[in-house]
Amino acid sequence: MKTSLTRDSASKVRVQVEATSDEVQPAVERAVRSLSNQVKVPGFRKGHVPRKVLETRLGSDALREAVLREAIPELLQKATEEETLAPIAPPSVEVTSYDLGADLSFEATVEVRPEIELPDFAMLSTTRPSSKATSEEIEDQLKRMQDRFATLETVERPARAGDYMLVDIHTTLHGTEIADLSGNDQLYELGSAWPVAELDKELTAKRTGDILKFNATIPEQMGGEHAGKEVTFQVLVKEVREKKLPALDDEFAKTASEFETLDQLRADLAERIEKVKAVQADAEVRNRILEQVLDDVEVEAPESLVQSEMAYRLQRLEEQLRAAGMTLDQYLQSQQLTEEQIEADLRQQAERNVRAQLILEEIGRREGFQVGEEELREEVRYHAESLRTDPAQLAKELGERGRLMAIAGDIIRRKALNLLVERAEVKDEDSDDQKAGVDEKGSGDGTATADEQPIGQSSEEPGQTVENESPD
Repeated sequence: MKTSLTRDSASKVRVQVEATSDEVQPAVERAVRSLSNQVKVPGFRKGHVPRKVLETRLGSDALREAVLREAIPELLQKATEEETLAPIAPPSVEVTSYDLGADLSFEATVEVRPEIELPDFAMLSTTRPSSKATSEEIEDQLKRMQDRFATLETVERPARAGDYMLVDIHTTLHGTEIADLSGNDQLYELGSAWPVAELDKELTAKRTGDILKFNATIPEQMGGEHAGKEVTFQVLVKEVREKKLPALDDEFAKTASEFETLDQLRADLAERIEKVKAVQADAEVRNRILEQVLDDVEVEAPESLVQSEMAYRLQRLEEQLRAAGMTLDQYLQSQQLTEEQIEADLRQQAERNVRAQLILEEIGRREGFQVGEEELREEVRYHAESLRTDPAQLAKELGERGRLMAIAGDIIRRKALNLLVERAEVKDEDSDDQKAGVDEKGSGDGTATADEQPIGQSSEEPGQTVENESPD
């Protein structure tokens, strides 16, 4: 067998294969046996139909195709081993020459992992964002707590933004009441604009006892059978209630927390805010380091991996929209996006994530990173806790779906990113000291996990940042 290689790009090669008729003969015999077991021919037992009879009954083209199905995978496997290629996707094959009993020539286009030249990462540097709690952040948390302990007092004045109104709402379409949008003694917050913005406009400045009637169109993004339809609202205002916030003093601290004074409560909030910001700062360091690496390393993202990543992200987006009661079309309309725009956005995210994976995997390969059984079990336990499921059951499911290797890949990529951060010069905004390294678990490996990958706008980075959490 003769092979030759033509490189079309960093991630795509063409392999030309020429095999003699003798080398193809074992595939011919396998094809004949396979067809003989499938075809019923009077006078012959299954598996004992001669080749000539098969050709007469099925035609030479059918036998030729069967031979190619048997021969090409085997020959291509040998060719990729000879050329030391590691395909990352099923190749596309074009037969250039073959007749039964003759030599076989074909060309396979193969996507491979691109060769990556890694620079000296010792020069990486970044700044770790401050994790100190600001007075504004502390006061914001206090206001949230204050809002939770607010009371509502009935007032006789006209309603204004921020008030709550006790109302009876009856919504109809062509005289038929819509149960989901109707009800008595409903507490409505003026300014919430739900289900339609017109409701706020109509209720503003109204008093107890007022009755109003108006038409409005249900927004498309609400989904459901009435989305996009004009309906009639009839509203009776029963009460106007004003929100009263408790005073921020020591008594409030005693009521809202386990602390005796407001100063103690503020100190506790500051500590909790700083814990959250510290996790976010560690994640941001990883993001910034990975961003520098992506800027420094040129690597082509293989199209098959990009397409797979795009499909996964689109699937996740659709799942999230379904959970929110929306279709993709409704989402695009609400965001004023086209299918072309969302596809371009997904491609940009996918290409970047694939590039990050390839670079980190290459670093892991050169460093000889391995994943032990205990590391894999710990990673599965970590994901099981996040999903609130049994670790053993999750491990079984991942194994059945062939995802345990992907979990191992996550670990190796995280180790690679940890190494980059450890070697980098990281200056902390909170001091003049030079610090290196962040929490090992961090916020992931800089790429998506095996079973869960964030779907967002084009600002999403391969190194996931921790969601903003409220410390209260």
